[in-house]
Amino acid sequence: MHCIAITDEVYEHITFDSAVHISLASLPGMLERTIITSSLSKTYSVTGWRVGWAIAPVEIASAIRNIHVKLTDSAPAPFQEAALIALQSVPEYFESLRMEYNQRREFMVDLLNRIGFKVHFKPQGAVFVFAELPETCAMSDVEYVVKLIRVAGVAAVPGCGFFHTREKLSRKESSQSISGPLSRPKSIERCEGFHTLKDYRDRYIRFAYCKSKATLMAAAEKLDKYNGSLILHDI
Repeated sequence: MHCIAITDEVYEHITFDSAVHISLASLPGMLERTIITSSLSKTYSVTGWRVGWAIAPVEIASAIRNIHVKLTDSAPAPFQEAALIALQSVPEYFESLRMEYNQRREFMVDLLNRIGFKVHFKPQGAVFVFAELPETCAMSDVEYVVKLIRVAGVAAVPGCGFFHTREKLSRKESSQSISGPLSRPKSIERCEGFHTLKDYRDRYIRFAYCKSKATLMAAAEKLDKYNGSLILHDI
């Protein structure tokens, strides 16, 4: 066994359109070298419980268990009992879960497009939309999120945390400049707009739609009301 794969499959039941979750462990030769991690958090909307599990070959699972009991002992007994019931859910539950989240996904994507964001890729799973700031917005992702919270009372996450840091990219650019010119990935070219390669990492915001319909509607009203002033002026 030359390598071990560790997968996070917490969104296995939250997929959309024709997308189907495929566990890496189901592929040829991977069952004996894959550690699958998951939890109740997303599928059953109990993120605060912190109840999860790891599935692995016997010898690896034994090692994980030995370390786990020395670090965190065990989850509260009532949560374990609840987890046992949750894991016996009927297939209809997972289908209704997908339908509910799909409605929220469509609502969020339509909202962001309407107020000027660019959603380059419609999410095929999970509960987040990654959207590019409108071209009329001169602020960075962090600046926009701070003002969005202060002015509109709507929270989102700056996208820069999901990209390589500038330092890592600079080192990569330096090493490539020695052997030849830096190639421009097509994904970057699609996302740049009028921005340069250097600053595209500051142009994206992550919005979550794993909220109640009432919360999403309230956020939509505030975004409709305040977004124009947010992106056009330094408030």
